[in-house]
Amino acid sequence: MPRPTRMLLLGLSLVSASFLGWSLAASLTTQSSALGNQTNDDLQAEELLDRLEAQEELTPNTRRKLLERLLARGRFEDALLVLQPWLAEQPRSLNLALLSADLQRLTGNIDGAVSELKQLLSLHPLDAQVLQLLLLVEQTNGNGEQALNDLQKRFNGQQPGTRLELGLLLADALRLKGQPQVAEQLYGQLANESPADIRPPLALALMKRDEGEVEAVQALLQEARRRQGRAADGENADLIDQLAVRWGLSAARLDPIKPTRPTPRAAADRP
Repeated sequence: MPRPTRMLLLGLSLVSASFLGWSLAASLTTQSSALGNQTNDDLQAEELLDRLEAQEELTPNTRRKLLERLLARGRFEDALLVLQPWLAEQPRSLNLALLSADLQRLTGNIDGAVSELKQLLSLHPLDAQVLQLLLLVEQTNGNGEQALNDLQKRFNGQQPGTRLELGLLLADALRLKGQPQVAEQLYGQLANESPADIRPPLALALMKRDEGEVEAVQALLQEARRRQGRAADGENADLIDQLAVRWGLSAARLDPIKPTRPTPRAAADRP
């Protein structure tokens, strides 16, 4: 069974947006925090932390860079110290509040993380990012089943066509729980409810890829291409090509309009 953090992978790539949003902490958690010798960046970070403790004002750009360095090195307690006055200045910033809750989780303060997230949930009851992180924290706290049931109720309470982000998160959670058939049905339901969105077929393609069903993956990526063509979004087309290359599939096999003979670029991209 996948690790608990595996559930968030698809959500982070398809739902979250901001680089310095709360997802930054989660995305950098797997990086090494032990770097052997102290680098120039480490020394600069220490100097900036000393200035912060002395209540010297840091420019927004400097504060941002310091936070990035601390997160990259897994120094989550120090990152919280940098974040707290920033959040006090911008109490309505959802990204900063989510990052604060995630840092509470990463420093072991699960009760603090739950408290912050429930406050956010009262303000943003249908925000997929808030529910996503709350589900992860509640799993850590042993309350994952209750959080999943709450997510299901919130999803059921919304009109079809308006609940895609919640549905993707719910399907990921069901898959993690060991219910792949239920998750697959939900992905299909979401695809029907949002016929112009590429995310449901991409989500199902990821699931089928993990199950080793190559032909199903090809068909789903082709469906995503058709949807992308209707939306005329070149950026999403690049995403589909990148996924095909990463998964060892020829992009030409995914689009019947393209010639089957590999072009020089397609040949070079093939792993």
